[in-house]
Amino acid sequence: MNLRQLEAFRAVMLSGSVTQAASALHISQPAVSKLLADLEYQVGFKLFVRSKGVALTVTPEADIFFHEVERSFAGIAVLKRAAEDIRNTSTGTLRIAALPALAVSFLPAVITTFRSRHPGVSIQLQTRSSSTVRQWMANQQFDIGLATPARELPGITMAPFVKCYGACVLPPGHLLASKDSISPADLRGERFISLALEDRTRHRIDRIFEDAGVERDLIIETQYAMTICALVLQGLGCSILNPITAADYTDRGLAVRPFKPDVAFDYMLFTSQLRPVSQVAQAFIATLEQHRDAFLKTGRVTLD
Repeated sequence: MNLRQLEAFRAVMLSGSVTQAASALHISQPAVSKLLADLEYQVGFKLFVRSKGVALTVTPEADIFFHEVERSFAGIAVLKRAAEDIRNTSTGTLRIAALPALAVSFLPAVITTFRSRHPGVSIQLQTRSSSTVRQWMANQQFDIGLATPARELPGITMAPFVKCYGACVLPPGHLLASKDSISPADLRGERFISLALEDRTRHRIDRIFEDAGVERDLIIETQYAMTICALVLQGLGCSILNPITAADYTDRGLAVRPFKPDVAFDYMLFTSQLRPVSQVAQAFIATLEQHRDAFLKTGRVTLD
């Protein structure tokens, strides 16, 4: 028993004649008759009673069998729709893990755009430290990861996603906000809110001030850039952060100015080497890159 035989049987049952069934299937009448004969041989009972000059008579067994055939064809239609949805990236689940610097200020806009294009896709977003994101990706727990660079890990493809050059963030109305850019000397004696010691960028920032011979008043250390932005908005001090996170707070009055010399914030895109990247994940990565490219126009973000 094969699908073509069942199609011929179904076409005859729906149309009432071999002639119309042949037309619907775009094959000859003898071909339909042979398919029906082969099907009857396979199932072991008569489906139609044939008499000269009389239309086919459907047997009771054919009626029962047709009910099951229709159920099967309904299932096939569901499978076809599912395949079409997968092909058109209109369904599925996408698992994303990202560090807070991108998950809080960057990814919401990306997800909004992606959902408008692919409303049937379910998204799972987890926000953790870069080390946790990398470990999750190594364990094949997520489809896409965004984190800071690290040594090569087995089973993971790591590609540069974006490099941000640090910006100085200042409380609303701060005197330094009148400057086009900020240097270490400008921050001499200023109250400074610093990234935590485990952050690699923190050490690069500290080295810049040490080399310039500038002392800051380090009053607070904290892990997340969004927390620093909130503290700066309260007037507690200033800081140097990635401009992507800082840009999310400018409408609340946060002053963001370029900082020189450059402090690079590097973010990488992680995918699995052990399985192909799904079409849904590829579509999301394309949306990620579209939003990233919008930041390129600021001149403080590169693809290096």
